[in-house]
Amino acid sequence: MTTKRKLNNTEQESARINMPLRTMIKARSTGSPDIPYIKIGRTVRYDPEAVDAWLVKHTVNAVES
Repeated sequence: MTTKRKLNNTEQESARINMPLRTMIKARSTGSPDIPYIKIGRTVRYDPEAVDAWLVKHTVNAVES
């Protein structure tokens, strides 16, 4: 079964979550923060749903609405 989902490149995802591009690139090299990404050959892609789940898991003192 194939599901179609939108995967973002590093530039798109850094803009979407408002994180500097260089921080995203460095995170892939160092593993900190451990933002989930997918490697397809030499191409790096981010699944917005996985990144959102990561953000929720690493949110401290979140304000409940």
